This record gives sequence, structure tokens and C-alpha cells, in this order.
Amino acid sequence: MAQHSSQPHGIDGLFTGTETVLVIEDELVVRQLIAETLQHQRYTILSAPNEAAAVEVIEGHSGLIDLLLTDMVMPIMGGQELAEMYHIAYPDGRALYMSGYPDTSVSDQGVLEPDGSFLHKPVTLPELTLKVRQTLDRQPKTGAAVSDSGLNCVTSKRHVA
Repeated sequence: MAQHSSQPHGIDGLFTGTETVLVIEDELVVRQLIAETLQHQRYTILSAPNEAAAVEVIEGHSGLIDLLLTDMVMPIMGGQELAEMYHIAYPDGRALYMSGYPDTSVSDQGVLEPDGSFLHKPVTLPELTLKVRQTLDRQPKTGAAVSDSGLNCVTSKRHVA
């Protein structure tokens, strides 16, 4: 009998899902590989090459964005700051951070969450799909749900420099 909680499932033996994931990565090839991999695993993918584009997607998307998958180090704002903005619109949303920098330099900045929602690049496809699934399956931090009308209200009040 297989243990469904610890064994890959779905397409190509990788973890699958139906949630919507916003991928923010400035390197085009990396962003495309992540997006294509997750899309192949049945996730709905939105993507952005930088923080400004990500904010536009967050504010302009009419549906739920279940997961923010973001690079930690970006030119304008870090992944943590972007995640804070994301959580204004999606309080129950999840954030998964990734970085090519050593774990110690990222943790020294105080940005690693205690639940381990971090991927060190380069990452294998099984590691990517497993961590995405684990992050999505975590219990939400709040019990509130944001409706589409609530999202419009929240984002219309947000000021982005």
C-alpha cells in the first residue's frame, strides 16, 4: 500500500495540483522552466519577470492566487517585501521563496520562514513540485477568505512606489 503523503503522484511521478501559482523570477530561462514544469503538473501559472510586474499581476488578477513563488533577491524589493504585499490581497495565500545564494546569507537577513518554505537554486523538478505541494498544503495563517470583491477593495487602496 503506497503512502500518498510522502510519495510523488500525478504526471511523470511529480506532485500535481490545480491551484494558481504566481512565479516571479528575473532569469527568463529559469522562469520558463519553473512555469512549464508546474503547468505540466496541472497548476495554473501566472508569471512575472520582476517585482513591478508581479504587483501588477497581483492587483489585476480577478481570481485567487494560491501561491507566490518568488526569488528572494531582486533589484527593487526583496521576496519578503513582495510577499507582504501579496498577503494584503491574499491573506490565506502561501509564499515559497527561492534563491541561488547560500542558505546562510539568506537566513542572516532574517527572511527564512520557520516552516521551511525555501528552495535553494538550482533545484530539481521533483524538489520543486514537492516543495510547491507541501507549501500549498500548509494550514493558512488566518481563517479569513478574500472574495473577488474584497480583493478589488484591498488593491484599490494599496499604494505602490
